[in-house]
Amino acid sequence: MLDRIDRIVRPIAIPNLTITLVGCQFVFWVLSLVDPTMIERGKLVWDLVIAGEVWRLGTFLLIAPTSNPIFAVFYFYIFYMMGTALEQQWGNIRYCSFIYVGILLSLIAAGIAHDQAVTGFFLEATVFLAFATYNPNFEFLLFFVLPVKIKYLAWLQAAVYVLTFIAAPMAGKMLVLASVGNYLLFFGRGLFGKGANFHRQLTWKKKQTAQAKVPRHVCHVCKIDSNTHPKMEFRYCSQCDGHFAYCEEHLRDHPHVNKNAKG
Repeated sequence: MLDRIDRIVRPIAIPNLTITLVGCQFVFWVLSLVDPTMIERGKLVWDLVIAGEVWRLGTFLLIAPTSNPIFAVFYFYIFYMMGTALEQQWGNIRYCSFIYVGILLSLIAAGIAHDQAVTGFFLEATVFLAFATYNPNFEFLLFFVLPVKIKYLAWLQAAVYVLTFIAAPMAGKMLVLASVGNYLLFFGRGLFGKGANFHRQLTWKKKQTAQAKVPRHVCHVCKIDSNTHPKMEFRYCSQCDGHFAYCEEHLRDHPHVNKNAKG
């Protein structure tokens, strides 16, 4: 499926897409500092698009998640770093496919939540999740001081998705589903394989643990075993028919098992 999407996207792929997005977002962010109403006029509201404000189909991707200069610069840097890393790892076509599918799903989500405002924040968050999937041990300096592995931040983002889906209005719910759908489309097969492998390992460990609890030797007479009495020596009687173990006390003092006689 991804190969088919790549073939569709190839003619319209934009080289250095991350740089283009970050550059346009930065320009929009600067302009919004001069005219704060640009943010509201840039959000995607499907009813307003139908009414003629078609620019919202593109400007919703340009809205930065913060107006604070420090956090905005940090956001632009992180998005640029992760986006270009994915673009180099995947190649331009596959990376454009990832972004374009995310845009399409966001547009569908906005159409369902037709009268509610939508931004590109959740779409951009999928870039973070994709980067974290490939680089789980990459370390961030949280607040520029505390080193934190990105996989823990990704789990935190997943928790935010769950809470957003529960508490948010329809637009938020649809954007969460769009983001998850975009991510699973590109990573679902690998995640399913990892999950299946983890399940096999867990099953094997449980089996090994269960086998470790089974005593190697059990006295046929008094039923004490090598787990409850690890220092006890057990022997097997050559005169008994079968594989019967006996503790030191009953090795020479036990009735021999004779299956033929018993029958």
